[in-house]
Amino acid sequence: MAAKVGKGFGLPEGNEGWTDWTWFHARASMPTRFTILCSAPVNYAGHFSKGRMVACAGERCPLCERGLGSQARYVFSVVEWESRRVGLLELGRGHALQIQDWIPRNGELRGLSIELQRSGHSKQSRVDMSFVGDVTPLYFQHLEGPDLARAVKSTWQRSVSRYLDEVPSP
Repeated sequence: MAAKVGKGFGLPEGNEGWTDWTWFHARASMPTRFTILCSAPVNYAGHFSKGRMVACAGERCPLCERGLGSQARYVFSVVEWESRRVGLLELGRGHALQIQDWIPRNGELRGLSIELQRSGHSKQSRVDMSFVGDVTPLYFQHLEGPDLARAVKSTWQRSVSRYLDEVPSP
């Protein structure tokens, strides 16, 4: 069977979409600019344990049973300005609500640009976020991010299931 060759910036025929993605994080060394590519984030309840977010398993969650509180998490598809790489950005409820407040400035979520910088080198240090009012680079307009729900679930399948197997029973 001959390979199909397409034209333009869409996905090649037979490609099911993104199979690999980058998870972006705020850096302490310098601010990082992102443009949001999705029309709405996906959200989930998660626990911060052993230096990482772990999805809450819901009823009879071993982390809930150990008394570890959960928090709301929001995942956005974004493009990083410096590298022009497309990936995922996970933020807490406070930052997500701030982005929601900025939507009227942009007219919609897609195309809204933000800048993030960590206040220190620790993973637990505060992340400062600001609205970027500069003209968004043209290259972002044709970009699409990965399917957010699929990306989050796939990430959990690869790492969280191993982590939950390691959680001792109460």
